[in-house]
Amino acid sequence: MADIQFPNVPLTGGPATMLVKDNNGAPATVLEAGLDFAIDVSWTIDPLAALLLGGQWELTAYVEGIGGTAFEGQVGATVTVPLNGGQTYAATITVVAGTLPDNPQPPDAGVYKLIVVLLHRNFAVVSNVAAVMEHPDLLKIG
Repeated sequence: MADIQFPNVPLTGGPATMLVKDNNGAPATVLEAGLDFAIDVSWTIDPLAALLLGGQWELTAYVEGIGGTAFEGQVGATVTVPLNGGQTYAATITVVAGTLPDNPQPPDAGVYKLIVVLLHRNFAVVSNVAAVMEHPDLLKIG
C-alpha cells in the first residue's frame, strides 16, 4: 500500500493498494508460469482532487528478478483509466502466461519483486501526481 502523492498540500490522495490473483481469482504469491495472473489495483483521491483533476490515470507493473539473470522489466500492458470526477478508481493488469519463465535453473530462483507505478497524465503530459507501490511479498513463479 502507498499513498498517492500530490505536489499541493490542499489536494490529497488516499491509499493505493494492490492484490495479486492467480488464474482462479484467488490471492496468491506462488503463481504458475503457464497461466495468466492478475494484479488488481485500487486507489482513492479526495473530493477536491476529484473536482480539479482531468485526464487519465496510467498504471504499469514491473518485476525485478532475484538472483542470476532472471527477467526484469514491465509485465502486462499499461492500463489507462479516465478520470471521471469520482474519488475511487480501480484497474487490473493482466500478466499473460509465459511472461515469466517456467522452471528456472540456478542461479535463477524464479522469485520476483513486484512494483506498480500509478501516474496521472493530463493533456498527454505526466503530472506530479503519482504513487509507487511495492508488493509486500516476493512472488514465486513455478
